[in-house]
Amino acid sequence: MSIVIRGATLLPMTDGGRPTGGDLLVTGSRISALGAVDAPADAEVLERPGCYVMPGLVQTHVHLVQTLFRGVAEDLTLLEWLRRRIWPLEAAHDEASIRASARLGILELLLTGTTTILDMGTTRHGDAVAEELVRSGIRARFGQAMMDTGEGAPPSLLETTRASLDASAALHRRWHRAAGGRIGYAYAPRFALSCTRELLEAVAALAKMNDILVHTHTSESAEERGIVERVTGLAPVAYLVETGIASERTVAAHGVHLDDAEVAMLRDTRTAITHCPSSNLKLGSGVADVARLRRSGVLVALGADGAACNNRLDAFEEARLASLLARTLHGQTALTAMDALVVATREGARAMHLEGEIGTLEVGKRADLVVLDPVRLAGPGGDPATRIVFGGGSRGVRDVLVDGTPLVRDGVPLLMDAAEVRAKAAEALRALLGRASLA
Repeated sequence: MSIVIRGATLLPMTDGGRPTGGDLLVTGSRISALGAVDAPADAEVLERPGCYVMPGLVQTHVHLVQTLFRGVAEDLTLLEWLRRRIWPLEAAHDEASIRASARLGILELLLTGTTTILDMGTTRHGDAVAEELVRSGIRARFGQAMMDTGEGAPPSLLETTRASLDASAALHRRWHRAAGGRIGYAYAPRFALSCTRELLEAVAALAKMNDILVHTHTSESAEERGIVERVTGLAPVAYLVETGIASERTVAAHGVHLDDAEVAMLRDTRTAITHCPSSNLKLGSGVADVARLRRSGVLVALGADGAACNNRLDAFEEARLASLLARTLHGQTALTAMDALVVATREGARAMHLEGEIGTLEVGKRADLVVLDPVRLAGPGGDPATRIVFGGGSRGVRDVLVDGTPLVRDGVPLLMDAAEVRAKAAEALRALLGRASLA
């Protein structure tokens, strides 16, 4: 199957690449030509004059299982939010509510232009999440959360160290490189306060042996930082280094409260940080200094976190906030609109070790694409990157392709019935709140 996107403005996101007019040819799952393209006789031609075509957005920190929790965990600080709402709600999940939550999250992600995610689940029903990821067509690396300790966590959410490791090993065997490599597994030790040293050290060894990603949280709030220091005797990043978790395979969410020594540790271990500006602001956790991190040589990607603390999954909004916050700290050029889009695409691909496959518009790359209609953005005119980032990027999403397969066409999801997904999510939420005694 071939698809030609005709007459668009291409935003390649390559190093030094500039927006240029032209066509894009998709053959099978890959980009096969850019520029002036002669359409094969059997190609589907999408006439998109004036539209912007860019790589699909990459979010390196989401929680699909929390999509149903939107609006029911409000006005709490991070640790209160976890202990009083999120952990009890996760403990109340059953397989049906996990599926409903994942489908609702994936629908929102695709409709707002995200084509690749790094997802952290809860401590059960990882197979259900994987099945929904496969069905949806999105590209993902996912992990079942690992928790073998944690003050305030419901007992039913906790596992033994051995059970946690065995569950991840089984999910890795079943799902790593599933759907032609579109789906893969990542170890997901939740954070230092919910994992024993034994679990973290085992995960570090297994991730190195199997060469797969580690997805965790660190340095999100000042309170969390203080407790980690008191319990371990080390700063949070130093503890990740000592346990072996910090490495080139690791993506750590947040990185809000970091001292200079920790920034150097992140750089030296090549640990990536996921910036989640909306979540950090809404929970009152602070502002991650991404300009400082990037200037220091730390790889930074973007994520919306979860709908329980954002409350949206819109990566274009995260790019906008990232740029605005960096400018507030360091001035107008700290993170330009184009910089923010690069972080949301190419740098996210690098963090997930997928830069050879996605993140830029180049011949041979996977055809994970977003087409934006500028008529739906604030305008008219102006620099395309600025118009996208500050003009309501997700409002312009018209078409979305992953692996060359159309998943959204003219703003309509093709593999999911949006009304059905939303109705089943509402039904599942009512039952979930009843089980959690939070109705």
